Amino acid sequence: MANDAIMKWSATTTTVIDLTADLTNNSVAGGTTLLDNSTELMPYARATFNNPGTFGAAPTNNSTVNLYAVLQDTDGTSDDTAAPTGSDVESARFMGAFTIYDTDEEQRCSIDIDLMGIQKAYFYIENKTGQTIPGSSAHIYVKITPYTLTPSA
Repeated sequence: MANDAIMKWSATTTTVIDLTADLTNNSVAGGTTLLDNSTELMPYARATFNNPGTFGAAPTNNSTVNLYAVLQDTDGTSDDTAAPTGSDVESARFMGAFTIYDTDEEQRCSIDIDLMGIQKAYFYIENKTGQTIPGSSAHIYVKITPYTLTPSA
């Protein structure tokens, strides 16, 4: 129908987190690659978490891998402070949670996040699965694809 909202996807998907080490339970890691949304200014994004390895034991059912962002150039030159370290998310902005189910197999899941007003950011994940997420045998990654809604023709 005319004027229905349709999704317009960015031409760029950014791998914002690419971990090659294991991520223990209650630990935070990331900040691999900057998401630059300053040209397209898309207000939303699809974030996809993937753990292609296998857990040593099944994670807790309905546990989460939490996604955080540290905004960059927030006043034109300075970044939000402070970036997550170790097991502390510091002042990073909570963006959403990937729900993990109780299987030790590969897990890939996506969430839609709000990028309203975010031009540049580094992303981090916090492991709340109850198990170590294996990254040394296969990369743990998060990819983000911005999008907007536009009226249909």
